Order: sequence, then C-alpha cells, then structure tokens
Amino acid sequence: MTRGVSLAPRGRVLMPPRGVILGRTEGQDDKASASWKALVVLGMLPMFAQCFHYMVDIPPLYLLSKLWPFLMAPAAVWAMASLDIPARLIHLALLVWLLAATPLISILNLGNNFPDAMATTVKVWPFTYVFSLAAILAWARLDRATLRAQILGLGVGTFVLMGLLWITVPASAYGGTDLDTKLFMLDIERGYRIYMPMFFGVLLILYLNRSMWARFTWWKPVLIVVSFVLMQTIYKQRTAIAGVALAVVIGGLLSLRRWRVAAFMLCGLLGAVALAYLAARSPFVSQLRDNLGNSLAVRQISTYTAWDYLAADPLRWVFGVGATTRLGEVTLGQLFNNRMFFLADIGWLGVLFEYGAVGVGLMLLVHGIGLTYAMRWGRRDDPLTQAFADYIVYLIAVSIVYSVVFTPGELVSIMALSFYFGRMEPMRAGRSAS
Repeated sequence: MTRGVSLAPRGRVLMPPRGVILGRTEGQDDKASASWKALVVLGMLPMFAQCFHYMVDIPPLYLLSKLWPFLMAPAAVWAMASLDIPARLIHLALLVWLLAATPLISILNLGNNFPDAMATTVKVWPFTYVFSLAAILAWARLDRATLRAQILGLGVGTFVLMGLLWITVPASAYGGTDLDTKLFMLDIERGYRIYMPMFFGVLLILYLNRSMWARFTWWKPVLIVVSFVLMQTIYKQRTAIAGVALAVVIGGLLSLRRWRVAAFMLCGLLGAVALAYLAARSPFVSQLRDNLGNSLAVRQISTYTAWDYLAADPLRWVFGVGATTRLGEVTLGQLFNNRMFFLADIGWLGVLFEYGAVGVGLMLLVHGIGLTYAMRWGRRDDPLTQAFADYIVYLIAVSIVYSVVFTPGELVSIMALSFYFGRMEPMRAGRSAS
C-alpha cells in the first residue's frame, strides 16, 4: 500500500489517512487551537473579574468592562440552556428581580424615567458571568494546569504591577476627582495609595495558604507575608485586608481536617476574649474611631439616612426603594440633599435599600450555594480549588461593609471557575484519556 493513501471500496474517493490535512496533523492543529484559546481566556479573565469596571484611568478597558456583560450575553444564554450549573433557577430568579423588577420599583418609588431605570442595571448585569464565563471555559476546554497557571500568573502580575506603579508614578498623579482616577488615591487618613484590582492577588494569597498546609515549603509563608506587607503599604483598603486575613485563617483551620472543629472552637473563644478586652479599653475604641476618621463619619450618615427612609414605609423593607444612577435625572444625592450618601459603603443595608428583602434573600442564597459547591469540589491535591471557597468566605466577610453589587462579577466568576474545575474539566480530562 502506498504511504499516505488509504484503501477504500470501489466508487469511493480515496482520502488521506486520519490526522493528515494539508500537511498538518490533527495533533498539531489541536495544539495550535489550544494555545490560541488559552490566550483568549487569559485576556478575558480580568474582564469577568471586573478588574477594569471602575478604572476610568484606562478609558478603552473601562468602557469594554461596562459593555462586557452585553457582549457575553449570547454565551450566557447558551450556558443557561446547555450547562448543568447548580441552582440555575435561583440565578435566573435573581436576574429577573435585579434586571426587571427593581427598575420598575425605582420608576414607581423614585420617579425614574425608563432609560434611567434600565441604566441602573448596568452594575448588576455581571451576575450573568456565572453563565457566560462557564460557557467560555466550556468552549476553550483548557486543562487544569493551564488555567491554574493563568490565574496564578495574573495574581503574581497584580503584585508586581502594583509595586512598579508605586515606585514609578509621581505624586502629582494622586488625588484627582472620580473622573480623573480610580487608581491613584490620596486620603487624609491613609495618605497615598493605589486602589489596585485585587481579584487575582487575593486568589494567589489564598492559594499559597492552602498549598502551604497541603505541602509546606518555607517560601510559601514568606510570599504570603510579603503580599500582606504590599497590601498594607500600597493598597491600604482596611476592610479588604482584614477580610483576606480572616479567609486565610479560616482556610488554614479547614485544612486541619479532623482537628478543625476543635481549632474553630479555640479560635472563636480567643476571638471573643480579645474583643471583650478591646471593647473594655475606651482609649482603644476612641483611637480606632479617630483612625477611621471621615470614612466612618460618611458611613454613619449614610446608614442613618437609609434606615430612616426605609422605616417610613414597611413595603420598602420587602421590595426595596429601587436603584438610581448618578448620571440620571433622579439621584440619591438630590433625594437626601447629601452628595456624600453612598449605598456601596454600607454593606447589606445598602443592598436592602435598593433591592429589598427579596433581593437580599436571593443574593444570600447565591452566596451560600457558591460556598457549598466550592467546598464540595475543593480538592486537597489542587489548592486552587480550595482557594475558590476561601474567596467566597472573603467576599462574605467584606460584605459587611462593601456592597455585594459593587463588583458582583467576582462572586459569580469564582462560582464559574469552581464549576469548571469541579465538574467540566474532569469530564474533559476523562474524554481525552479515553
């Protein structure tokens, strides 16, 4: 038989052997396709993580981030119909409430016109990323090692870039208005700081923590400490840093396996004693209040204002007041005659104000579902899958202060990644092996 030609029954066209097309083998094509898809996913991950969602410093990426949920809508629709994403109906119910019911409520309660009411949904459209990112990952079918390397590489890049910006950017770049910068900040209490998108940086810390408990090497705790030092000296977001520290502690306790119940009880006892001791020291409380300064004062005013407005009508507690946008004809600053009224700074009360108890309940369900499945799919031989659960713990911890609708793409992107590592990637690997 002539090499390169296969025999065929009479009347059929002779074809080259399987795997040889225009001088290239299927293996070569598959490798090139996988590399191209890996680059596409690498470029998309920061968009799903909302790294540029408020980054007015980079207008093209800022605008792309705002448009991203709509560009990815076809992928989200496909995933809704084709992928077995856990609690899909809960996600859909949340989207209906946020994208349809709340704008209608804002029209009735606040007098928004229809375009402004729909514009308020821009910040919650990223809740669709649980579907669209899952669809992209299902299309790319990256192996576990490649996707892990991308996520951790972006984490390392976060800290490297933050350090380089800190060293090279002049002081004159700091302290502009919201229209000038959301990156280089200047506060009275904290001084110069860089408000760096930390999604991948936090994931890196949580991964190092879980990896350290699974297989200890000296450089892992060193890198964790270095990361916290960089955040404390450059990033300076106090609530976020405390939330990461709490997630690291909880991740370490969960890694103790059979001793974790006793460890949680001991830590809880020590924490209660420490809080009681600090609360009894009035100078410490006063000093803490002084350190928080203007940030605490703004949150207190926003809390009192929101509470009083909700208390005026019982139905507002159930269905919420509705959302506004600062670019619309009706704003909360105008409503309360206070331009320093920020719902994003008062945690779940701000969510309750906009979306009511119905919205709060649905969002809590989504957080609980995400944490449950991330813990179920976490593997000791893959610390990144355990770090996914720890990241949701971190998000729950900081939600006391930061509104969960500020960057909701973080939560649902973690859920999509956890779903891929826990369900889709093992199936892909099984098919490849067979």
